Amino acid sequence: MEYFVFAFFVLAGLVLVIFLNWRRRRRLAIMTIVKPGAEYPNNYHVLGVGYYHAAVRRWFLHPWNEYREDRGYYWDGKWNPDPDQRMVSRSMPEAVEVDRVNSEWRKADPDLMRQFWDDVEREGFGTAVYRSEGS
Repeated sequence: MEYFVFAFFVLAGLVLVIFLNWRRRRRLAIMTIVKPGAEYPNNYHVLGVGYYHAAVRRWFLHPWNEYREDRGYYWDGKWNPDPDQRMVSRSMPEAVEVDRVNSEWRKADPDLMRQFWDDVEREGFGTAVYRSEGS
């Protein structure tokens, strides 16, 4: 009899975990971080995806015109010897790009990202002082 009670609780727990995971995936599937038809400023950041480069209407891993001494300036998805001189303050990404960004953002798990960054203590201008998990 004890075996059946134990098996029942294990099975019930497993069903609950599967249901909660299914419900969470359904909720994430309808969430979006960027909207079609909206304009976004240059270097608009989407956590887990990257930075919007308004000149080419796409998100990339690094900010527009980020400089690294050993690589140069980052724009249009690659490192260049000179900074990008185009001055585009805002633009509207293509619908395909909006879909890609929303999909990548959902894969990056916005709930886990939010929990991680909520645990970071900051001082002054946003310097990370302490984190209890992650690197």
